[in-house]
Amino acid sequence: MTFWTPYPYLSKQLEQVQQMMTAAIHVKNPQTQAAILDLFASGGKRLRPAYLLLFSEFTNLEPDKRIALASSIEMLHTATLIHDDVIDQAETRRGVPTISHLYGPEIAVYAGDYLFIAVFRLMIQHALDLSNLSQRVDAMEKLLNGELGQMNLKFNTEQTIDDYIDNISGKTAELFAQACAVAPFADGTYKLAQLAYDIGLNIGIAFQIMDDYLDYTADSDTLGKPVLADMQQGIYSAPVLFALAADNRVADFLSQENFDAVFQIIQHTNALQKTHDLARQYTANALKLIEKLPNKLVKSDIRQITKDLLERQL
Repeated sequence: MTFWTPYPYLSKQLEQVQQMMTAAIHVKNPQTQAAILDLFASGGKRLRPAYLLLFSEFTNLEPDKRIALASSIEMLHTATLIHDDVIDQAETRRGVPTISHLYGPEIAVYAGDYLFIAVFRLMIQHALDLSNLSQRVDAMEKLLNGELGQMNLKFNTEQTIDDYIDNISGKTAELFAQACAVAPFADGTYKLAQLAYDIGLNIGIAFQIMDDYLDYTADSDTLGKPVLADMQQGIYSAPVLFALAADNRVADFLSQENFDAVFQIIQHTNALQKTHDLARQYTANALKLIEKLPNKLVKSDIRQITKDLLERQL
């Protein structure tokens, strides 16, 4: 059973997304080609294309355009993951070795760059106009600014929860926002597109907060990545920031690289509860906005999937 088993119509569409992404990859270098296809095959929840397909149910877009938009958003997401893994020197992603670990950083960078190109080519092939291409550029700029904001605050124990929310709004939530908004935007229903964007932004923020929460509640085998990797790299997510506020020893432990001590403080203060409460707050924001969507059957699925993300264990 997968995350999408309760939604067979969506599961079938996501299979079409997988097929379209695979068909879009034509790299002359065999290693780069294999690296990209291996990452596609490793899966993931496909949340961004799923939300795009769900919100496309409010539009009159042709099926091929819906699948193309969903494929483009997932390829864009995959490109950013590849580059992130190079920067982080990560050895695993989704429980499998990263492209940079298997093939080296050079192949990984080329693979990520190729996917950025493939995104635009796919949209052009399916006659998606320049305004949609502009949307992708805007999303990439906001995503990059989120990453740069996070980099600027590395090892900074004075940063706030507002700083954290601002950065994850770019590095994670922007693609969720685009995923929800792009089909209504392409359909010319701009008021709905703005509502969908706001819904997606709140979903994306809640998703990242829960991701950071799970870093400290799931072991690395379950989650598929080293539990303390971000802390070691000076990236302080919500649990660390709440622990900093709860115990004045945390800043010293971080400077001493005593990450086990920080981990224990996170476990024994209210840091995790506050993190989960923060994710719940943004989920509640999203659910409130979802009620404003047109009354179509898909609305209940959007509502349920958004609730399920808050309670996920992975």
